[in-house]
Amino acid sequence: MHTLIVGETGVGKSYFAKIMFKYAVESKMIKDSSKFAVFNCADYSNNPQLLISYLFGVKKVRTQEPQRIKKE
Repeated sequence: MHTLIVGETGVGKSYFAKIMFKYAVESKMIKDSSKFAVFNCADYSNNPQLLISYLFGVKKVRTQEPQRIKKE
């Protein structure tokens, strides 16, 4: 259940998200072992790529070693 909750400070966004999560667990929509994750997008405003990597992960790419040029 992917959800983006927006609103002014102090309106209960975190509370609402926790209630949604609790409801999903109780109604067996998600497993009891599921984890509740909170991201404050304001913390990532200067680096949106970091937020994207936390949300969706990153694919590790094998880098090639620099090739040495042989001197004759």
